[in-house]
Amino acid sequence: MKRLAWAMLGATIAAASLTSLATAQPARSRLFSTPLPPPREVLDRLNLQMSWRIYVPMDGRHDGLATVQLHGTDLYVQTRSGMVALLDAETGVTHWRTRVGLPYRVEHEVAFNSREVYVINSTFLYALDRKTGAMRWQYHLREGVAAPPVADEDQIYIAAPTGRLTAYFLPRPDLPSELPPGFTEFYDLKSVKEEKAAKETPEQRRKRIVSIKGETRSSAGTVSYLTPSARDASTEEETGVRPVRVWSEVTRLRLEFPILQTREKLLLPAPDGVVVAIDRLPQANGAAAETYRFAAESPIRVPGAHYEDMAIVGAEDANVYALQVSNGKLRWRFTAGTPISRKPAITDEDVYVVAARKGMTRLDRATGEPRWRIPVGRELVENNAAADRFLAVNPKYVYATDASGRFLILERRRGVVLSGFDTKDFVFPVSNEVTDRVYLAANNGLIVCLHDREYQKPIRHRLREEQAENPLRIRLATPVPELPAADLALRLLLVDWTRRFPPLQFRIDEQAFQAAGVESPAGAKVKLPKVENKPLGEVIKGVLDQVKSKFEIVGDTLVIVPADAAP
Repeated sequence: MKRLAWAMLGATIAAASLTSLATAQPARSRLFSTPLPPPREVLDRLNLQMSWRIYVPMDGRHDGLATVQLHGTDLYVQTRSGMVALLDAETGVTHWRTRVGLPYRVEHEVAFNSREVYVINSTFLYALDRKTGAMRWQYHLREGVAAPPVADEDQIYIAAPTGRLTAYFLPRPDLPSELPPGFTEFYDLKSVKEEKAAKETPEQRRKRIVSIKGETRSSAGTVSYLTPSARDASTEEETGVRPVRVWSEVTRLRLEFPILQTREKLLLPAPDGVVVAIDRLPQANGAAAETYRFAAESPIRVPGAHYEDMAIVGAEDANVYALQVSNGKLRWRFTAGTPISRKPAITDEDVYVVAARKGMTRLDRATGEPRWRIPVGRELVENNAAADRFLAVNPKYVYATDASGRFLILERRRGVVLSGFDTKDFVFPVSNEVTDRVYLAANNGLIVCLHDREYQKPIRHRLREEQAENPLRIRLATPVPELPAADLALRLLLVDWTRRFPPLQFRIDEQAFQAAGVESPAGAKVKLPKVENKPLGEVIKGVLDQVKSKFEIVGDTLVIVPADAAP
């Protein structure tokens, strides 16, 4: 009897030890490995080509990648030691690298807009110049941060561990605070009076609630390991301008997943299966506007995804829900058979869903109908059981990895596995819904970009969304209120429009006018005609027609060239 008791005790201790060891095992994405780029002969066999490879600097073997994010042509990389880098996703060129905050306090992905990159380090929010990486300001988030933030051109949205979602207006210290020399003051004053007399628009209400320049505050700060000495440390905790709270909403939810942001709304999936929609702009009284709540039939364990006005949420009940973001209606539902185990991946045509033990399924984005019929024995199934994580897709192939990290190439039309190779040492997964490029990454800092040889230029899966998100295009499509008629030099009018309609920026291409043998229109007088809620782009076009010019969108700037200039 005693022997049996001791045996049972020993088995219990051994089981507990194994459980604790299993619990202590680090996530695969945190393992340190030293892979080599895939060899040429392997890539040739798979018809793949290496676009580029780069080593992101690391702080020894205890460092590693924290986040890797794709947006448009940008690749944002954070290391656990606190370095932030912006790479060109198509060429691998490093635009800038910088360090902020305390080392090994990085937990969340970055947020960004056309001007800045926003980094959460511990309980501090840092704003970096998107072009140079220079720090513009920092702000202490005293309630803490529970989920990755998201930002638009005007505001940043922060989820706190208390379930509170707060919208902060982003300061604009880059905007001029005074009129340039020679600018007529009456023009600005007159337009302000007319805007006040007109019906208030959401944009005007936002400007009324907060100051566009932000607020300035400074207080005692802390010293990081990057500071040589306490004497060299800045005594400012919040430097320069700072964000201003616009609205705050207590959701009574556990806000752990990334916020889904569309043009009009924010969607908040919560682990208890509830999805809350909140308008980005506040109500007339300044309070947050919750528009609807959607309840799934079970808890949610993975982040949601969105494309344009559609949000995809996968739940424990094996269902994938497709919601119309604007009104909360269920567009379609797909049942995978087992709980959804990965964040859904969405392109302009498809949704790729991974379920536990079932693998990957390709769905039609518009209808939710499965597109694969894979022969397994005498049956045809909708899912590829080997594929465990989506990496990228092109018109012919879907790239994925299995549960062990092995690289798989699936035929996009049928879903069958065609080939693969060992990439187990690339332990940091990067899912690319933006283009057809495959990114393999490891915690020694190596990032490799691969693509099919047939597609030399990246295939953009979210081109419509990228164009719609372009802040310049959004601003140009926005109707403007009545503006006073005035005769001004084009140069001064462009300065006023830069101040009045952020994020507009103008540049007169003097070389283009010289090449065309035409005098620069900078000093030419133009007449601003009266407008009645015309799109701003039409107003600008009408003014430039007076000086036989036109504008082209180049990056984040409207470049003015001769009307007959080639694009």
